[in-house]
Amino acid sequence: MKTPDASATRSFSKFSHARKLVPLITAVITCVFAAGNASATSSHPAYLNDAYCESLVEQFVDSGMRSLGKYINENFKPEYKGGIRNTINFLNQRAEWLGECDAYLSDTASSRVFYDEKNTKAIFEAMDALAKELQLVREGVEYPDAAGNNNPRPFIKSRFDTLAKLVDQHHTRILMKKQFR
Repeated sequence: MKTPDASATRSFSKFSHARKLVPLITAVITCVFAAGNASATSSHPAYLNDAYCESLVEQFVDSGMRSLGKYINENFKPEYKGGIRNTINFLNQRAEWLGECDAYLSDTASSRVFYDEKNTKAIFEAMDALAKELQLVREGVEYPDAAGNNNPRPFIKSRFDTLAKLVDQHHTRILMKKQFR
C-alpha cells in the first residue's frame, strides 16, 4: 500500500502557506510599532532616554532639593538679589529639563517624570509658585508681618514646604517601588 505524499494533500498545502505568512505578518506588525515609536522619539532631542531622565529626577529629588532647602531655610535674605536670581534660575532650569523628560516619557514610555500625571503637574506648579514668589521678593514687593516689617521669609518657606512635601511623596513612592522589585 502506498502512503500519500503530505505535501500533495490540500490541507497540508494551505497550512504550509499560512506558516510562511506568519513571519511576514510579524515583521509588518513590528515595523508598524517601530515606526510609531520612532515618530514619538524623533520629536525629542537625541540625548533623551529613560536612564537620563531617571538620573535627572534623582538629582533633583536628592541633591537639588537638599540645596534648595538649605538656601531657603538658612541662607535666604531678601536684600541679596543675586542669590534669589540664582535660585529662580535653578528652579526654571530644572523645570525645563524635567518638563522635557516628562514629555519624552509620556510619548515613549507612557509614564511620567514624577509618578503620575497628577503628581507631576502638582510638582511643576509648586516649582513655578516658588519661583514666582521669589521673583516678587526680588522685584521689591513687601510682605509686612504683624509688626509691620517686611518679612517675606514665611511666604517663601510656605511655598518651599509645599514643593518639598510633594517631592518627598514622590521619593517615598520610588523607594517603595525599588523595594518590591
